[in-house]
Amino acid sequence: MFRLKLNSISRDNYHYRHSVLFINTGKRRLGSTMEIVKCQHILKLIFILLQCPFYMKADCSRKQFEVLPPGYNIFMQIGVKPFYPPRNATDRATCFTFCALMTFCHIWTFDNGNCHVFHSMKDKLRVEKLDSPSSTTYYETEQDDKWLKVYFVKRGSGFHTGDSFLGIGTYENWGPVKCTRILCPDLFRSNLIDNWNDLPIKKVKLIARKDNNTVVRIVFNGEGSTKENWFSMSRVLESPWTDLKTAPCNVFTIRNSSVLFITSHNILCLLTFLFVCALLWIHRNFYISSTHGGCPYDSGWLMVTKPIHYCSYESNGLYPQILHSGNPTYTRWSTGYEWAEDFSIFISFK
Repeated sequence: MFRLKLNSISRDNYHYRHSVLFINTGKRRLGSTMEIVKCQHILKLIFILLQCPFYMKADCSRKQFEVLPPGYNIFMQIGVKPFYPPRNATDRATCFTFCALMTFCHIWTFDNGNCHVFHSMKDKLRVEKLDSPSSTTYYETEQDDKWLKVYFVKRGSGFHTGDSFLGIGTYENWGPVKCTRILCPDLFRSNLIDNWNDLPIKKVKLIARKDNNTVVRIVFNGEGSTKENWFSMSRVLESPWTDLKTAPCNVFTIRNSSVLFITSHNILCLLTFLFVCALLWIHRNFYISSTHGGCPYDSGWLMVTKPIHYCSYESNGLYPQILHSGNPTYTRWSTGYEWAEDFSIFISFK
């Protein structure tokens, strides 16, 4: 049970502070503070009007929302019923509260007194260019930055990463469906991925973590990209490997579904075990490879495995596995690699 109390800022009340917030070059306006009480936890909501972000802090959780670039707004596809019905809202603070209390809400739009709260995984969304002061879309960010998470998968969850990211098939085809109305611990896919071409994307960030520490961070140029081609060597801006741009690279792909590379090392394999060799190349996703020469000689920087595998380092009974080079350069997979516990993709806007 929630209790909402809205108060105005007062110099005589120690609960509220007069302050000016800055972010990049924009000065923040003063706003109002809302408090929500749930059981023993007190959540503090700081609401800043118009182009300012929203914040929610709690003992065990925190939500922060930023404004989508001016002129861009998110709405439901025409003729499609939303998971959460629109609500009347007198101000953005009310709309923010509706979204902040819902696990699957990471995007919301305040449109001329109407609050559109979206289910990030189930709603079919569209991007509308509408430069109107009465319409504003907000998206959830993390860690005091402006990155929006659009994808997440856990190691060993059983999900197909390439298909699920690109939206090929359905949840039933991607792996075990463990999501409920309030919990989806192993997979998250924002439907904004399907609106990729219509969003003013500036950069894309790929993060792999282990023990809550980032072990792989790759940043890509996302301007003018699609959901298929952002993951490419020509778009890499930052990576943890010093040789990624200089060493040989024969595969750089999200979904390596029909690629078979022939090198001097695997000609014999191709002549004798063509089908087995083909399986090797077909079933690796988010794959950045340097050389192929059969399992003992394959080298590269990153791979996310699928259930069908060929080499011993892919076959520990868990998929997807998130394997990466722990060196400053590429690794030979058969002699050394590191693994990550989860894998996320973020986008930022211009």
